[in-house]
Amino acid sequence: MPDLTEAEWLDLTSHAKARAARFDSEIANRLAANDLRGAKHKSRKMLTCRAVCLHALIRENAKARSVNRLTPRELLALLPSVSVFARRASPTLRWMRKREGGLRPIVKFGLVDGACAALIAMVLRPFARAHPQRACHPAQVMLAGGPPVACERLRVALEQAPAEAVFVQIDVRRFFQSIACSELARMTGLPPEVIHRHLSMEHLKVHRWKSPPDYRGMERSSSEYVASAPSGAECESGSPSGLATGSAASSFVAEIVMGHILRAAGDLQGLIALIAYSDNIGAVVQSREAALVLKEAILRALRRSEAGPFEAGRVTMNAITDGFDFLGYHWRVLNGSVVAVPERRRHHYWTMRFGTDLLQMGFSAQPTSAAQPHTRLRAYANSKWLWGGREAFVADWEQRIAEMIPDGSSDPTEVMAPA
Repeated sequence: MPDLTEAEWLDLTSHAKARAARFDSEIANRLAANDLRGAKHKSRKMLTCRAVCLHALIRENAKARSVNRLTPRELLALLPSVSVFARRASPTLRWMRKREGGLRPIVKFGLVDGACAALIAMVLRPFARAHPQRACHPAQVMLAGGPPVACERLRVALEQAPAEAVFVQIDVRRFFQSIACSELARMTGLPPEVIHRHLSMEHLKVHRWKSPPDYRGMERSSSEYVASAPSGAECESGSPSGLATGSAASSFVAEIVMGHILRAAGDLQGLIALIAYSDNIGAVVQSREAALVLKEAILRALRRSEAGPFEAGRVTMNAITDGFDFLGYHWRVLNGSVVAVPERRRHHYWTMRFGTDLLQMGFSAQPTSAAQPHTRLRAYANSKWLWGGREAFVADWEQRIAEMIPDGSSDPTEVMAPA
């Protein structure tokens, strides 16, 4: 295969990007006209379009570290492998420890499988955005701005809520693992063979799998567990099932499923704001009586979902004046004002890890730059943009960094000693 000049490669990538955008617009227009058959036809053509496949491959390659990225020639050589109808995804499964306890299965896709998943995600985007029966519910924010939008909606709702208002939080247990993939073709519009080959854990060629109970003795010593074992039908009972987590397409599928659940809950009386971020549902309601009605409506919709059934892992109801944890913050309405501070346990965990790493840098015999801890500190502070005390928090830790790292003359044990 001849090498492409830089100008030729730029023209090719621009054409691929424009082709993907055109398909997206065409599918959205057909969905807006309620032409589901035409939208499905266009989506199938998009899944087989070589230009769109190349765009997906380029996007996935850009996620890799610069030293691991492939050249244009290598990408073009891989292009025939990006076939969602002929290829069967073969990811690696890892068990990740959750902060609140337990293990979560995460699949890691290679470049080609990741490109196939990105291609499916591009096809699903207009369905999740435009279709009247398949689109996301207005309360869902994961594909419409993420945590910043969710937090702003909650802040506005709390400002408008009466003093007796209640916050209801429902966390769905094993949401991705409980999704019945047999129902996804009808709910998402994807061809069944694409779902089986790239989304269903029961049909993927999963490598390096092992049941989590075998790791109970190692849970405290490691946050990630990997081992080799059979996959598919050869797996023993308790093997991962449902929707593959970690896939670029899985988030769109899960959002479509959650949209069905929230619509099935019906009109909720006394509701001030409903916010759903992935499988975490929060609602501000006018009274405790309305909170009980809303809770039962959502739990009933979870149990009766065609893609389930699902069950709640945690259900809490708190008065907004007492405070509650949601999306990494502890929220409370105090004297008519909304106060948001970092959730105590997560904030303590972060500061403990950061302080430990800083101590190690201070004791290190090798020259250490302060740029890395400064960047890490500011990144954490920026993620807590609603926290009024973040500037003081950053100033305190920046002083500790300056005292510990510049020339190594200070004693790290004295710098990190509690006041």
